[in-house]
Amino acid sequence: MDHLLAVAPHRDPIADLDAQLAAVARLVELCDRSLPLLGEVSATLAERVLHAFDAFVHAFDEAIRGLNPDAAAALGARVQSVVLPLLRRAGNGFRWYAKPRGYAGDFLTIAQMYDDVALGADAVGALLDRCFLRLPAAQAVQNRRALLADEIGATLRSCKGRPARVTSLAAGPARELFDVYATLADPGALVTTVIDLDSEALAYCAAHSARIGLATPPRPIAANLIKVALGRSVLDLADQDLVYSIGLIDYFSDQIVVKLLDAIHAALRPGGRVILGNFHPANPTKAVMDHVLDWKLRHRSESDMHALYRASAFGTGCARIFYEAQGINLFAEGVKAASTAPSRRSPASS
Repeated sequence: MDHLLAVAPHRDPIADLDAQLAAVARLVELCDRSLPLLGEVSATLAERVLHAFDAFVHAFDEAIRGLNPDAAAALGARVQSVVLPLLRRAGNGFRWYAKPRGYAGDFLTIAQMYDDVALGADAVGALLDRCFLRLPAAQAVQNRRALLADEIGATLRSCKGRPARVTSLAAGPARELFDVYATLADPGALVTTVIDLDSEALAYCAAHSARIGLATPPRPIAANLIKVALGRSVLDLADQDLVYSIGLIDYFSDQIVVKLLDAIHAALRPGGRVILGNFHPANPTKAVMDHVLDWKLRHRSESDMHALYRASAFGTGCARIFYEAQGINLFAEGVKAASTAPSRRSPASS
């Protein structure tokens, strides 16, 4: 029975990470060598690259979670130096890193994620781009489009004959809104506003409205939502049935989120809803986002979201928390009561 007493060998997460990185590098080199001979990357080899890259992503996340900030930064810099030459060949992935509009999740980045077309100078570059488009976080971004379209649809049904007023904060390409418009026999049943700091995002929405022949397009508002939260700018917005943001508050501090919730509360009609999306701490892509893509976001748990809502004019925890299919993005819902909200509590984190 001695074998029952044997202790499993200790796994070294850093060694596992190095092995996964080396496996990716070897397979990409094999792709580069085979491309001139075959004119393409075989389906079998492509699948091996995709599998190896996914294994690296998860190994990196596991390795870095147990480190102190200095050690995590050092490991992250080392990994980035290895991955960056591959990232430069990936059209979408490199845009996330390069941030041509100043931040990773700009309207065109999100639109291209939805389009899900791998880009690269050659077949190997496109394959590497597919690796990035298959990151769990990128899949979560794609998933949340349909999730919010469903919530807009639910708002429409709840209005029972009157137009539903819906606003998207940091709207980007607002594809979820246009998805809903495409289902409506009477587009006038939906009265929408799109708010974004980026004038090109608003122009993108206007151009899309024109392409589909939308008689009454979403009303555009160019606004800095941090200034709105701080009371330095006021939105012309009232009696909204739904105000939502798919990806915004994970760029903001807790204090700004609470103040933004106050402004949203004032814009809602009694019984109106707010839905705010945020990346969850369980995101297995966090290490790659933080240290390879330099796409740093504030990840929040369910308890974090409840604390933010309690500290705001809503006065209570979230009415509901739900998730896209990957479980990487959570969505926290608040409902404006008919009566004055109770006194606030400070959020648990800052």
